[in-house]
Amino acid sequence: MEIKPSGKKKDLLERYAYRFGAMRVRTMSHLGLDIFETEREGCWSTDIDGRKILDALALQGVFNLGRRHPAIVAAMKKGLEYLDLGNNFLMSEEQLTLADKLAATTPGNINCAFFSSTGSEAVDLALKIARGYSGRSGIISANECYHGITGFALSTNSNPDYTEPFGPLMPGFSHVPFGDIDALRKEISKDTAAVIFEPMIAEAGLLIPPDDFFSNVRELCDKNDTLLIIDEVVTGLGRTGKFWAIEHSKGVVPDIMISAKGLTAGMYPMAATMFTEEVADFFLTYPYCHYSSTGGSDLGCVVASAMIDIVNRPEFLQSINEKGKRLANGYAQLMKNHPSILESYGQIGMHTVLRLADPAGGFRMNRYLAEEGIFALLATNNTAAIRIQPPFIVSEKEIDQIIDALDAALKKMKIKE
Repeated sequence: MEIKPSGKKKDLLERYAYRFGAMRVRTMSHLGLDIFETEREGCWSTDIDGRKILDALALQGVFNLGRRHPAIVAAMKKGLEYLDLGNNFLMSEEQLTLADKLAATTPGNINCAFFSSTGSEAVDLALKIARGYSGRSGIISANECYHGITGFALSTNSNPDYTEPFGPLMPGFSHVPFGDIDALRKEISKDTAAVIFEPMIAEAGLLIPPDDFFSNVRELCDKNDTLLIIDEVVTGLGRTGKFWAIEHSKGVVPDIMISAKGLTAGMYPMAATMFTEEVADFFLTYPYCHYSSTGGSDLGCVVASAMIDIVNRPEFLQSINEKGKRLANGYAQLMKNHPSILESYGQIGMHTVLRLADPAGGFRMNRYLAEEGIFALLATNNTAAIRIQPPFIVSEKEIDQIIDALDAALKKMKIKE
């Protein structure tokens, strides 16, 4: 269905372009995502023109529980009766409750935490801790990674679209191909403070490393007294069918883990940098070296705690795996229907990506899915890939709608060849 904005929407788009940038509006319009949401509930939202949109992205984890989940709304309303941001110069029982719940889920002795508002902030702190704890400056990340766009986090990226205007970046950062243990072995040294990886990289088309990769990374880090940081901003909190994606690498315990997006439950900014008791000793010497006025707000902690209570149940995680299999079955059929267009797909839990034969096919696919009423997004570090990551609460009927829309979009891709 062709997307034609109403007069009211055209006026909003003009104002938006003036306030926030014309190129942003042009890009979103090209992708079919020039949407002004009004009502939103579950897996659905409504554009200001009245068009219904089915969410197949969950904002990369922010809306893991859909929009305005009743239990999350209830927790926030209750919190609003007596809480506000909280005073981070003082103590907070709400922060302590959330830290306890997170510590009950993390591997090994990752029992300590610091809360922020965004994933980039949480990554920045992780890298600051690594440098401060080790007394070293070297940081190694993956060529294909995305860890954020602030300070230290920006310097982990190798994509010039993010970094080119802001050089020179911070010194001491280097990159290796994700999953290549030999390349990491050559790069790591006694000056390396930390290695930071995502368990798998959706931004590059869902790169999944060899089964023994992280156990080998852990061994390399131990040999060089280097910290291992695992970024679970996208993959954590159930997305891969386990509460943390690093659990797929049995026995691997990072020194630092990062979470965000899903911690917000789609309602309140929240991020966490979690670390082992050994790493926490750094704060004995520098207890006030890092601070956030709004990070780890009392209201945000209440919301995040309610999210954990919902997701961290065996039956809920099992439902994620079952829905992921239904998506994968649909993708397998799409591969048969469109062998010249759809090259492959990746799936682990509800963390899924479709890979197209056209190196830039993600742009057109994004537009065609929007025309079918589906909100998805191409992978920014691989424009041949389209990310499909619906909210965990998506129904079987809605999964089938996503598959049908993908089929229709792939037919349009074929016609336009």
